[in-house]
Amino acid sequence: MSNLNTDQEKKAQELRDKLAKDFKEEEAVEFAQTYKDKSWFEDFSILLKMFQDPDYSLSSKTKILIMGTLAYVILPIDVVPDFIPIIGWLDDIFILGYTTKSLKDEIDTYKTLRGL
Repeated sequence: MSNLNTDQEKKAQELRDKLAKDFKEEEAVEFAQTYKDKSWFEDFSILLKMFQDPDYSLSSKTKILIMGTLAYVILPIDVVPDFIPIIGWLDDIFILGYTTKSLKDEIDTYKTLRGL
């Protein structure tokens, strides 16, 4: 059972559809290869597992934060456009770092529960 109301659920589904439409696999792979050794990247990977885990309950606030972060990183509209070398990814990294730091306790709890 979802913690989102009908309106939030609809918005989340619309966001999911937009993310799927705008997703560029090559950019995602490049990003993953570049930052795979960073602790915030591992933590964000854990967040995605938490989000997709049907047996783990996340609050609506946490779900919205994760979806918002994904949208910001994946969608082409940023404070600093991604096509600008190096600088274009800094705002994305900041947002990812902020999200993982904000949810660090929940990430650690999930890691403990799942033996990660």
